[in-house]
Amino acid sequence: MVVKEEIQENLNHLVDSFVDQSPFFKFWKTHNVDADVSKRFLVSFDALVKSFPSLIAAGASRMKDEQSRMVLAVNLYQECGEGDVQRTHYAIYRKFLATTGIDLSAITENGFASEWRDSLSEYLQTANAGAVLGALAAGEFLAQPALGRIYPVLKNHFPDADQEYFTKHLNLETEHVEEITALIARQEGGFEKVVEGFKFGLSAWGTYFESLTEYLIQRPAVVSPGGSPT
Repeated sequence: MVVKEEIQENLNHLVDSFVDQSPFFKFWKTHNVDADVSKRFLVSFDALVKSFPSLIAAGASRMKDEQSRMVLAVNLYQECGEGDVQRTHYAIYRKFLATTGIDLSAITENGFASEWRDSLSEYLQTANAGAVLGALAAGEFLAQPALGRIYPVLKNHFPDADQEYFTKHLNLETEHVEEITALIARQEGGFEKVVEGFKFGLSAWGTYFESLTEYLIQRPAVVSPGGSPT
């Protein structure tokens, strides 16, 4: 049986390699990212935040043991505001968007965000339980390293916005990583299947971030008074 310390060491190594090699995190530096780029990032990420509950629910439904289902169900309960529709994580994310001045009614979903969700959803419905847990774990293990790099730039651009979504997740993810590591340690199907799912999850995130980087680099055309783009 693989012990918790070994699980975290192996999975954190995969995440560190992912972040080091990611075009997005090489791009996401203060000198590259102005307030407009930050807003474009936030608008794209809206679709992902909205998708998290359904993905967690899909994963929970594939678990074979009660303990795994319970831990994921608690995670889902937290995502859903513990029963308060005003306190769902999507609601507090949208509060952040609104307080940055983003027009929520104008938000549309990027195609690459849809592809991220559909790719993970299909995998969670078809892979075995160990791989499903690994795919979900990829998002949990990636959250703090990713947000730890993304959030300081956003906060610098929007210091007066409601910060709760990001501060809550930076705190919660430590707990979630511990919980999901304990579940992985109890998996009977072998750590190899978990790593297989973890790598798939990171691959899905990598594809999303690569497309996101291209999207952020492409500045919208500015229309001149005469009506032609410049």
